Amino acid sequence: MSFHKIVPVKPARKAEPKKKHHAPKPDPKKGPKKPHRRPIGG
Repeated sequence: MSFHKIVPVKPARKAEPKKKHHAPKPDPKKGPKKPHRRPIGG
């Protein structure tokens, strides 16, 4: 049963590296993200 749990965890880990690529993209886009939050507080 423990083995079955490890199988679903392996495919989820592969998606982690894909997210890392997206992390650096939002970093430089932090500027436009700040103005977006302003309308939410208004």
